[in-house]
Amino acid sequence: MLSKKTLTEFREHLVGWKLREIDDLFENHRFAPADVPQEGLPSGERRSLVVRYYAGIDFSNPDHVKRLMGVLEDILLEMPTDQAEERAKLLSYLKRDGFEFVNNRLVSQRLDHAALKGIAGDDIDTEHLQVYIERIGQSINDDPSLAIGSAKELVEATLKTILRAKGAQFDSSEELPKLLKLVQKELELVPADIPEAAKGAESIRRVLSNLGSIVYGVAELRNLYGSGHGRSGSLKGLTPRHARLVVSSAGALCAFLLETYDARKH
Repeated sequence: MLSKKTLTEFREHLVGWKLREIDDLFENHRFAPADVPQEGLPSGERRSLVVRYYAGIDFSNPDHVKRLMGVLEDILLEMPTDQAEERAKLLSYLKRDGFEFVNNRLVSQRLDHAALKGIAGDDIDTEHLQVYIERIGQSINDDPSLAIGSAKELVEATLKTILRAKGAQFDSSEELPKLLKLVQKELELVPADIPEAAKGAESIRRVLSNLGSIVYGVAELRNLYGSGHGRSGSLKGLTPRHARLVVSSAGALCAFLLETYDARKH
């Protein structure tokens, strides 16, 4: 998820930190330095310390990746105003890797299983979602209709995954809108349940109602343009940009619902 160049640039930025500050930075996110042979270490105590912490990170482990994002977020937040140019450079490398810094959080612009798993936590099985994610990635440019169909299937699979994790009863043949309503109820996201006394109640209701709009829209576009229903893989007027719009919306919805599930759990 993160390029070697990006990690190196953050390492070089940390050369300006004190050794104790670097230790605190990584330890606050439950990382410990690993043993690295002397010949594998760069010059300088600070560079070497950062490399040892990097060596202790399993980049295939979603939890490790999630905690590493927290490390990078803290670095960006700690940067003083007179380092604006340096900060912009680091953000540009992150953007190249598919990350945006939004509301003091690094948000992945890519749809991948590691990101969803990192959001959902360890007690919910998201492994099967990888099938739809891979299909989307392979088809979004060459077969937009298949990507749209797979986005719909991803949303449906995510909704069912959350319902199973919550122990809720549901009919597996239910349509997408009904599944979303069940999930909203389980996650306390039903617009009508927002009390009038809540600050910004109407705005909250409107945002929550728009969750339904995403689901309806993805389902309708799937029926019109997506795979299935005997439709061909290439439909006139349908381009990768349309598929990206649907996939981005579906991915954002899945991520939000999984993150809400994790938040409610705690």
